[in-house]
Amino acid sequence: MKKTLVMSLAVLFLACGLFANGLNLNGLGARPASMGGAFVGLADDFTAVFWNPAGLALLKSRTFGLAGDFLLPSARFTLDPTFSMETKAKGYGAGLVGYFQPIGDRIVVGLGAYTLSGLGADWASQGFEEALVYPLPPAYFTPSLESYRWRSFIGSITLAPSIAVRVNDWMLLGATFNLSYGFFQTSQWAETAVLPTKPPTLVNLGQQDLDVNGWGFGATFGLLIKPSDWLSVGLTWRTQTNMSLSGTSGIENIDRLGLPVSSDTSLDVPNPTWLAGGIAVKPLDRLTVTFDLQWTNWAKLGTIDLVFADPEWAEALTDEAALVLNWKDSLQVRGGVEYDLGKFAIRAGYYYDPAPAPDETMNVLIPSFTYNSFTAGFGYAKDRWKIDFGLEYLIGKDRTVSEGVMPGLYEMSIWVPKISVGYTF
Repeated sequence: MKKTLVMSLAVLFLACGLFANGLNLNGLGARPASMGGAFVGLADDFTAVFWNPAGLALLKSRTFGLAGDFLLPSARFTLDPTFSMETKAKGYGAGLVGYFQPIGDRIVVGLGAYTLSGLGADWASQGFEEALVYPLPPAYFTPSLESYRWRSFIGSITLAPSIAVRVNDWMLLGATFNLSYGFFQTSQWAETAVLPTKPPTLVNLGQQDLDVNGWGFGATFGLLIKPSDWLSVGLTWRTQTNMSLSGTSGIENIDRLGLPVSSDTSLDVPNPTWLAGGIAVKPLDRLTVTFDLQWTNWAKLGTIDLVFADPEWAEALTDEAALVLNWKDSLQVRGGVEYDLGKFAIRAGYYYDPAPAPDETMNVLIPSFTYNSFTAGFGYAKDRWKIDFGLEYLIGKDRTVSEGVMPGLYEMSIWVPKISVGYTF
């Protein structure tokens, strides 16, 4: 019974460490994202609060900015030649907002807020449970097997008070304090357990739900070097944030095994360190070319311990209440271009984002893919207003998993339309 329960709980909990990437928003702001998210070395608008806070020191007057993303994922999972399912057509919003104000000639202060991560999957899963237990019929279980909801919804919101300083004509420094609120919700079938009756009873554990949330804090530090008008180099370090999440776990029919149907649950998840370096070059007066390398310390996601407040849950799962994820560090490669036509600007970019998760932790609730991503967009500026539009298309590399939590063929693509509006006072 212990082993069966832990395996089903693992599918829910193994992805809690994704609060900062993979399912991370790979770019905030229509302009930076349209340039492939290669913005650490440029960072010359209000979205610098996310990319490189040193760039905020380039703002010459009070600035307000608002950016919105709309993620439209489309995924398919094939269990075997007889069964496959797709996600429901559903969108997920994200964005950034900020206000920044110069104090004298060298200091800019302000406040930003952004969704560091956000994604979800809602599967049209009719018949999935029957396919998992084939060739046993649904009526073989107690209670009889039915279709359950397979859904995930993940996000984190970061509040970032900011300061940036122009040290001299060519060096800028910046920092933010990051107060993050994360949430993680999943629903799935809880699989089965065997009661040692005569004959043995195969219990259908029914719907399983998880709902946890909590806070964490960290910081972002940025450096921007501008030795000339045609060249700038940037470095950004976002520190690890330890998220303390708590809430409830529930399994519909677990009372048939003599356990309460729910338990308060808590876990600590590290949001790993992010290091990024970038360069921006203007080979022509109106043309800007950018290039970034962005590294995430995913190896920190080794083992996550689960703590169940209910003593019966804690006793039943004592030996197995830990998840070994075996994630690996990843390095994103990004590049972009912008051509300024005066009031109008056109942009394009590309980035490569390798999957940090190995096959053994792959599952339908939090699928992890290697992405080749293509971006494009344009902007318009008039008087004190700037408006930008962008479109990002993430092409996930198909993954065939033969062993692990949930073997099968995984396919994914994501469209992300974006819009940003900025106003200077």
